[in-house]
Amino acid sequence: MHYVAAGDRLVPAAETEFAHDKAFGYRESHLCDWVEEKTGGKIQAAAVASVSIKELRVGGVEAIHKRIMDLPTGAVMVVNAASEGDLSVFAAGLLQSEAAGRRLICRTAASFVSARLGIDSSKSLPVNPAAFPSSHAAAGGLIVVGSYVPKTTAQVSVLKTRRDNMLHVVEIPVNSVLKSDGVESESSKAATQVDSFLGLGDVLVVTSRNLVSGDTPEESLKIGNQVSDCLVKMMRKLSHQPRYVLAKGGITSSDLATKGLNVQDALVAGQAAPAVPVWLLGSGSRWADTPYIVFPGNVGSESTLADIVTAWSNKPLPVSQLGWWTK
Repeated sequence: MHYVAAGDRLVPAAETEFAHDKAFGYRESHLCDWVEEKTGGKIQAAAVASVSIKELRVGGVEAIHKRIMDLPTGAVMVVNAASEGDLSVFAAGLLQSEAAGRRLICRTAASFVSARLGIDSSKSLPVNPAAFPSSHAAAGGLIVVGSYVPKTTAQVSVLKTRRDNMLHVVEIPVNSVLKSDGVESESSKAATQVDSFLGLGDVLVVTSRNLVSGDTPEESLKIGNQVSDCLVKMMRKLSHQPRYVLAKGGITSSDLATKGLNVQDALVAGQAAPAVPVWLLGSGSRWADTPYIVFPGNVGSESTLADIVTAWSNKPLPVSQLGWWTK
């Protein structure tokens, strides 16, 4: 079973708000059944291999290595990990199998990446916002919110309330974006407003919070892509560079980085909050050396977004006091 932490409770994934997403929704919390659901029955639940907690904690790395090596080509395996230690054991067995010639595709959450790289996420470097270089210290930060899940909407509400007159808000109406030539016209309007506000302080660009969806998952995904295209075009049209960029939402943060800022490489300098990494954009990027905060839509409490923006409103340190990543 896949559970999602909600405060001090573990909720089956299919009972959360994320399961009702119009483009990526699902009905099953049991991962074997989920595979059958998502493949339209092409892969039956009974055919999905499942690694148990006992195999991870008693059999260990060698047991995992053997299970993977015994899988037929094209098989699907789910892993019943309940801790980072479980993930580390599985990752070690997976690495042994890859070294022995197995080719594997992993569809995972972010915690698996840390386990596979041997990183103890509990010791991830917290970032001091003041320790970043900035030739644009007078400029405000740019917060771009494309995620439409209820958690994000609640976070935006807290941010607006807490920052109030210290935050300039630009709202992009989704219904207007979906009109003929809407992407081009709305991105131009938003870019003009952002450019006029950045010299005055932090700017929040947020898509309208009323959810607009299609009749099918494919139509809903197309709508999401149009909204993302609008945000990307807005980013490309900006004349003024912000002190930092925070992108809220998985698709939003990915598209703004790769398509809006031409990011080819970046240094992960630490975390702005748990599970919210901070990149320092590489030399090939449009705004090299600018901090870029990657904030997934389903991460954090209702106050996390406001906490980060408040912390990052501090004045940067002088060059002589910057961190190791700027040397």
